[in-house]
Order: sequence, then structure tokens, then C-alpha cells
Amino acid sequence: MEFEIKKINFAENKRIVKTWKINERVIVHQKIKKRFDAEKDKKFFGMKIPFQKYLLLPYGFLILFLSIFASSVAAQEKKFVVVIDAGHGGHDPGAMGKISREKDINLAVAKELAKLMENNKELKVVLTRKTDKYLTLQERADIANENHADLFICIHTNSSKSSSAYGAETYTLGLAKTNANLEVAMRENSVILLEENYQTKYQGFDPTSVDSYIMFEFMQDKYLDKSIEFASLVQQHLDRNGRLDRGVRQAGFWVLHRSACPSTLIELGFISNLEEELFLSSEYGQKKMAQAIYTAFLEFKKEHDKRNGKPNSTSVSNQAPSKKSENIVSESQNNYSTPIQQAEIENINTANITNQEKQTENILPSTQQPVFKLQILASKKKLSPQANELKGLKSVDYYIENELYKYTVGAETDYNKIVQLKNNLSAKFPQAFIVAFVNGKKVDVKEALRLTGK
Repeated sequence: MEFEIKKINFAENKRIVKTWKINERVIVHQKIKKRFDAEKDKKFFGMKIPFQKYLLLPYGFLILFLSIFASSVAAQEKKFVVVIDAGHGGHDPGAMGKISREKDINLAVAKELAKLMENNKELKVVLTRKTDKYLTLQERADIANENHADLFICIHTNSSKSSSAYGAETYTLGLAKTNANLEVAMRENSVILLEENYQTKYQGFDPTSVDSYIMFEFMQDKYLDKSIEFASLVQQHLDRNGRLDRGVRQAGFWVLHRSACPSTLIELGFISNLEEELFLSSEYGQKKMAQAIYTAFLEFKKEHDKRNGKPNSTSVSNQAPSKKSENIVSESQNNYSTPIQQAEIENINTANITNQEKQTENILPSTQQPVFKLQILASKKKLSPQANELKGLKSVDYYIENELYKYTVGAETDYNKIVQLKNNLSAKFPQAFIVAFVNGKKVDVKEALRLTGK
């Protein structure tokens, strides 16, 4: 019996031991799980991080650092986008002068400005047109928007019924405060009349109706402040370059209205003023205008970078005129590359011009026969009779005006004969023009024709 009891006890003990071992494993397993759960619930910087992901934290930090660094570098490398729009083009010539067309002046200045900007690696420069191409107003604005422009610069040339009007002005979007501003906007917007179905495309906007411009009174342009800032700098630097500052103005230009960025429309000067037309159609004048706008832009971008905490590496540089073109100012497109100071090309003052004309009229003998001549070029210095510019020409003469030697050919009392001479020399001097004299004094050609009874 004892043996059986021991055997039974042994068996029971064996079962107890077995059960204890099983329970121990359960307890150990539960302890491990409990510890694991505790580790799992630990917080890292206020966030619960799973225990098994602790090992991934260094890699996470590395990825986060690299992504922040990459985005920072990308932000620094993002180029400032400037879209330059040369107004008119193709079958739309814009305003017409006596010797030039607005579309050609606009394109020449736009390309000169782009050339200056393209030297700056921080900029992406886009020209809406590089050739004599027609674009609708909406297409111009679309180009600015598609390129995500940071600044939109529209370049135009002004015109007036008065030949004495002159000077540069820059427009931003807004309601025209004066009739003069409204007239400019109407003229520039009227290009949409050349398009088919323009009323549908431009949402019923009629460029010839004053009522259509009321819409601009209620528009909130979030880019207005920056537009005015750039416009003010443009006027400031055009003034420093000798142009008359007609100020920053507002008017309802459709192309500005449709561009989603700071935008301005620059009227370089008046093509209806012959002296200003000569300046703007010359290579020298176009470069001077482009340089003034570029210098204004550099100041604008410097402030832009400062506001965005970005160091500005651009510097304002004024290009010096080439020595090659110091002396000759030809009225032709090929030769008119002389850098004349504005005071030399014409110190124009509307009041003075009017007074001079009246004085001239008063001193002219009514019986004196007007003499018509063809002006071909101008020079800061007196030219030798053997100068290349004068070779092959007959009846060459000159008169001094505003410290310039202005050379003429021909001397006819018959206006038709001087017109014929102009046509004959048009190949060599395409921008030559007729001047008139009475008793040795220069007078307006219209007045001279009146005296001849024509």
C-alpha cells in the first residue's frame, strides 16, 4: 500500500510539477507581453511610438532632415519669373508715327530688356513674342499665368492728337481717374476688336464703351501694391535717364486684369512727337529705355528678396555707351545708334515749344518763300565734308539746334520736289524727314505749307 501511495503521490507530484511548469511558461509569457506592452506605450516627444519601430527612428530623422534640406534648396533655387510683353504685332501695328510703328519700338525695347535680364542667373525671362507676331490680349495674359510669372511687364508706345505731348508714364490696373487715362486704356484695349467673336471671348467687354470700364472700380487687385511699387521705380529711373516723368497712373487694361501677378504697362513715350519718336526708334534710345527699366527691376527684386528673407546677389549696373557711336546720330534705322544725352537730343518743354513757335510766326515776313530740306542725320560734332555719312550727297547743309549739328540735303521751294528727293534717298536714309525754313529760321512744316498756299 505504501508503495502504491508513494506511486500515487509521485504521479500527483509529477502532474503538479508539469502543471507548474506550464503555468510558469504562461506567467513568463505574460510578463514578457506585459513588458512589451509597456515599452510599446512609451511616449517619444509626446507621441506614442511602437516599441518595434524604435530601431527605425534614426532613419526617420535622416529622411526628415534630407526632405527639409531639399525643400529649402529648391526654394532657394526657384527662379524669379519675369514675363515681358511687347505690345501689338503682326497685322496690328499699334500707333503710327511719321517714321516708325509702335509694334517695332515695343519689340526692340522688350528684346533689349530681356537681353539684360538673361545675364542674371536668378531670373527666368519669357518674351510673349520675339518676332512680328500677332497675339490676342488674352493670349498675352495666359503666357504670364502659364509661366507662373512673378512680374508681368507690358511695353507700349503712346500717341496723342497733340504733337507736343511727350514723356513716359506707367500704368497699373484700376479705374481711370482722368479722361486721358481712359483714352489710353481704350486705345490699347481696342485691339480685341480685331478678333472674331470678341464679345464672347471677353465676356461682353466693349473697349469702346465707357460703361465697360466701370467694372474696374469694384475689382480688388491683391497685387496692386507691388504693381505700384514697381511702376514707381520705373518712372523714377526713366526720369533719371532724361525722360519726362508723367507719373504712375491707373486704368482698365484687360491684359493687366487677366494676369495673376504684379503687372504694369509702360508707355515709353509719344510716337506722335517727332523728337521723341526719333529717340525711341533709335538703337541708342531703345537701349536707354531698357536699361532704365532693368535698373528699376533690380531695385524691385532686391526689396522682394529682402521681404522673403533671401540674400540678393544682383547689383545695379549702368551700361556705358560704346565709344564707336559717340558722335553720329543718324535719322536712319541703320545709323541711328548714337548715345545722345536727353538734353542733347531735345530738351523738350511743351510751354517752350509753343512759345518758340509763336515767336517764330511773329518774326516771319509773310512774303518770304519757305525753303524745304531733307534732314538725314544729326551729330554732336561737326562732320568733315569727306565723312562717310555724307559721301555721294549733293547740296549738303547743316543747322545747329539743341547743341546738335543737324545735316540736310536739298533746298527746294517746291514741296513736291523735296518729297521726291526723300523717296530717292529712302533706301539709304529710311527715317529721313522734311524740315522747313523761312528767312533762315526753322519753322513747322505745316506752317510752311500754309504760307505756300498748300
